[in-house]
Amino acid sequence: MQTKKALLVFIAFITILAIMQFTVPNIIGFDGYYHIKAADIIKNNGFVKEFPWAKHTILSDNYADIQLLFRLLLMPFTFFGLNLGAKIASVLFSAISLGVFYWFLTQNKIRYAFLWTLLYLFTSEFLMYRFMLPRQMPLVIALLILTVYFLQKKKYLFLALTTFAFVLLHGSFIFQILIIVLYLVLEKIFIKKIDYKLILYPFIGLIIALLFNPYFPNNILFLYTQIFKVNLVANLFNVEWKPWTFLEFIQNNVLVLIYILISLLILFKNKRVMKIQALFLSLTIFFFSYTLLSRRMQEFLVPFSIFALAFLFNDYHDRINKNKFFKIINFSVVVIFIIIAAFNFVLLRQDIKNNDFLFNFNGCTEWMKNNIPKNSLVFTNAYAFPYLFFKNSDLIYTHGIDLTYSYLYDKNKFERYMAVLQGKAKDKEDFIVLDYNPDYVFSGKIKQDVQLFNYIINHKENYKAAYEDEWCAVLEVR
Repeated sequence: MQTKKALLVFIAFITILAIMQFTVPNIIGFDGYYHIKAADIIKNNGFVKEFPWAKHTILSDNYADIQLLFRLLLMPFTFFGLNLGAKIASVLFSAISLGVFYWFLTQNKIRYAFLWTLLYLFTSEFLMYRFMLPRQMPLVIALLILTVYFLQKKKYLFLALTTFAFVLLHGSFIFQILIIVLYLVLEKIFIKKIDYKLILYPFIGLIIALLFNPYFPNNILFLYTQIFKVNLVANLFNVEWKPWTFLEFIQNNVLVLIYILISLLILFKNKRVMKIQALFLSLTIFFFSYTLLSRRMQEFLVPFSIFALAFLFNDYHDRINKNKFFKIINFSVVVIFIIIAAFNFVLLRQDIKNNDFLFNFNGCTEWMKNNIPKNSLVFTNAYAFPYLFFKNSDLIYTHGIDLTYSYLYDKNKFERYMAVLQGKAKDKEDFIVLDYNPDYVFSGKIKQDVQLFNYIINHKENYKAAYEDEWCAVLEVR
């Protein structure tokens, strides 16, 4: 009966996510174009040992795919066509995350498991949008939840397998290590002993994933770079890594703040805390602090703040259930939730619409595919790389994936590059030609490219218009 119910819940979330996903026919966001294309290249050509497509980035030297498992998971979806396959994968991966969230609650006998899982989906429009992207994060959250479950049940081999998969999936496996260490600390506090096998087996899984890797030893070097050099400074250049302003933080996390406040009130009323409750409260505090520094961390904050509230509320439920006003409160909460969910859904549709424009570059990409020789170098604003790469992997592009990759590759060139894109380059020299000597330049005619387009016009003697429409232009470098 419980398995059947879990399956129905999983199907329900697939339906909800599909409705949200297919409000537009194209891949939502930017990076999904890169991920599904990379998976298709591996399917057709085997493991990619070099990454020449983003030449002026650290990817062009000593390349290692530190998200290899994600490419492998995406490969079956490429048979549906890259666009449709990416959208189906996004729905399925997000549904898996929500399904595992619900399943974990039921395994711990938490009341209102479906409601808590709905809260996970609808708490924040920002997070709802992230669920629409063909990315690893839903699977990352699922693995973190499974980690906690395997710790609870002392499933040592499953912990090792989870860590093995995590290391191959995403660099955030360091959060899994954090959770394991924190769990052991709490074990020492609550039961006065430590089961060292709970850290030994994950460590074995980590070592195997690092050493028995087609990219060894470059994978270790690149993981170090990604974790300690990219993620720690990426918020200087990438909007999604930057913190919200105070008002933006409140707007995007008002429900999370309510969850934390109620959790603290219940904790104060109960005057006691169990180990699992302490774990989720600690993780909530950690990710809350991290979210103050980087908005991306909300993807971790929301599920763990809901877990903290759900586990504390479950312990407190019997006491307040006797209150005659409890049913009224329950009804009010449901009504408020429906209003918030509907409001966030409207915001989500608008957010998707605002970011659904890359397909307008099809005129330029088709011209480039039919007229530019293979392996030609194309200068571009980095945001456009995923779509250009998706449409034509026969060309080489100057920048892409992550701006920090270009910063680490050549700091001085990168600063001049940003000056060009931001309209701050006042020198008479043309840094596009001097620093990169590209064969062609691609420029959109949207907000992100206004300064680049103006820069090209100011140095028009170096360029010859090759193709132009209302959305973009391709220029040949003289």
